[in-house]
Amino acid sequence: MNLIYKKLIRPLLFQLNAEHAHDLACQFLTITEKSSLARKCINLASSTKHQSCNVFGLSFPNTLGLAAGMDKNGAFPKTFFSLGFGHVEIGTITPQAQPGNPKPRLFRYPKYDALVNRMGFNNDGADAVVNRIAKFYPKGKRSAPLGINIGKGKNTPIDQAQNDYISCLNKCYNQADYITVNISSPNTPNLRELHGKNFITPFLQNLIKASRACAKKHNVALIPLLLKISPDENYKSLEHIVCSARDIGFSGVIATNTSVSRFENLNFDSFESGGLSGNPIEAKSVQVIKFLARLTDYRFPIIGVGGISSVDSAIRKLDAGASLLQIYSSLVYQGPFFPASLNKSLSHRSKCWI
Repeated sequence: MNLIYKKLIRPLLFQLNAEHAHDLACQFLTITEKSSLARKCINLASSTKHQSCNVFGLSFPNTLGLAAGMDKNGAFPKTFFSLGFGHVEIGTITPQAQPGNPKPRLFRYPKYDALVNRMGFNNDGADAVVNRIAKFYPKGKRSAPLGINIGKGKNTPIDQAQNDYISCLNKCYNQADYITVNISSPNTPNLRELHGKNFITPFLQNLIKASRACAKKHNVALIPLLLKISPDENYKSLEHIVCSARDIGFSGVIATNTSVSRFENLNFDSFESGGLSGNPIEAKSVQVIKFLARLTDYRFPIIGVGGISSVDSAIRKLDAGASLLQIYSSLVYQGPFFPASLNKSLSHRSKCWI
């Protein structure tokens, strides 16, 4: 299946600009999401034996998840689970719908198996996304965990950002199996300022308070809160951010988001501005994971993401200290059946309990 994609389908898709190809894929996913027969056929083609794992109190069918950014509006989670993912993270969502940044804003670099995006949190808004999930894939009737990634609106001043996050948290609390707080996208103005010492501690404290209030209001257990961090922070900053998150009560981190850096093995001039993902950031994300795992004595769960395009790159993240993995860019280059083949190769590594 992967060979068919690479030899026949990918060349056709790559004749289109990146976002047009993405939209075409979404049209196909819309069809499969509405057809249980289509999803059963996909599941048969993708099925493989694997061991479940338990991380931050949730049971995952396998270690491999879909990173936020592909299914921004929660439109196709059942199809992605049929493809073999052990969890799906939708979003990033914001309190109100927003169109994102001007096009073009998504770019492929096949020489490096890389993408650059400056999408800007384009999404339907929290209410629409949560209502869609509640209707078509409600909590309690899922085959695997669904995470919701939340962020701030483009025009929200940074000193009011926590209001947007708390608003999203309140709206999605009853439908999320876990919530990811995204403070690390490079494509929303000033967002990464939330990593700074002037913001990070009170910001995280207020989110934990809001989470506890939601749990009490709805008489449900606390759901895990994760923090998605940037690969571009220095180690001193990462230490402060992650230790603060752990001590305040977050359940884990996602390391890492896309990078604004352009690394030594790249032709700098040929790359658009925006967040770089795919193979070029693999080594950096592994370094960050290794640092954070050692910093927290391997007791604070890490979801490793960034440049996973092969079994070896996946294993490097697990060996560095990741408990779970996520992919996105490799779907573009390796095809929709890559998750199944990767799961098959990782089945001996899938059992973890944190």
